[in-house]
Amino acid sequence: MQSLSKPDIQIITGAVSSLIQNRSSLSCSIALARFCSVSPHGSILTFRPLKAGLSRALVLIPLSLSFSLYSQQGADEARESARNPVADVIKVPFVEDIFVDTGRYGRTANSLQIQPVIPVQISGNFLLVPRIVATPLAYVPDVTQAKGGTTGVADTILTFFITPVRTGKLIWGVGPALLIPTSTSADVGGGRWDLGPSFVLLTEPKWGSAGLLVQNIWSLPGNSRRVSVDQIQIETSFSANLPHGWYLLTAPTISADWIQAAGNRWVVPFGAGTGRVFDFGHQAMDFNIALYYNAIRPARLPFAKWQLSLQLTLLYPKKRKPTS
Repeated sequence: MQSLSKPDIQIITGAVSSLIQNRSSLSCSIALARFCSVSPHGSILTFRPLKAGLSRALVLIPLSLSFSLYSQQGADEARESARNPVADVIKVPFVEDIFVDTGRYGRTANSLQIQPVIPVQISGNFLLVPRIVATPLAYVPDVTQAKGGTTGVADTILTFFITPVRTGKLIWGVGPALLIPTSTSADVGGGRWDLGPSFVLLTEPKWGSAGLLVQNIWSLPGNSRRVSVDQIQIETSFSANLPHGWYLLTAPTISADWIQAAGNRWVVPFGAGTGRVFDFGHQAMDFNIALYYNAIRPARLPFAKWQLSLQLTLLYPKKRKPTS
């Protein structure tokens, strides 16, 4: 039985040491690069044969090192920023929602949203936190058929929150929400300008966070060929912190269309998921995935039974000032 060579042992121990000392993922990847080779096709990264006596578990080392671990303090701060809609942190969430089992043919719809948040301090006491919810790609199936549907750009919602710079145990923000009719088709958007109030309430104890964001919008005059809108949307959020940047969460969005009859008005999902904050190189990120069942949904309208939500958020926290 052959044993590992001394240089190979030094490479592995050096990579593991980098992980323990919380170095960047780049240093770990460089340390392990000598074990890897590019295939002749130039696109697939493969391991050269490992010598006998080395556990197969070592194959997973590059995967576990591809994201450097946070310190517990850094993980807590990143989780708080990711969960707080009015945090004084620039962040860019990408949200992919997949709606499954819609209508008699069990069709699937999906949408990709980009939700940048760029806070601006407007006085010594208050922040202006613009929140943009843009949907550059949406697919809505024709639920009356087994195939076919519409792909396009959906409407865009701008919300402008005013929130205190210094908050207590209860974080709050209020402001207007404006829907801009950017949709390319009536199937993927309302096609009318809408306006309404919005507010957010959030608390972040040591164990996690709990909050909600509520907005109700109404259609403004114009474009009488499109259906008027009177809708409320309640974005709930509840998370429980776990070690090493992990967390459990449930964040269903409850909505009601006040124009519809009572039996077709509410959508109330139930479900949960998990997520983690991490560094990819020097970029702080938050990723979570959750599955929801629409337990309450329109009785006489085709609506998805299940929803899968995937969210990746780029975080740009402010640099700490050095303490003297």
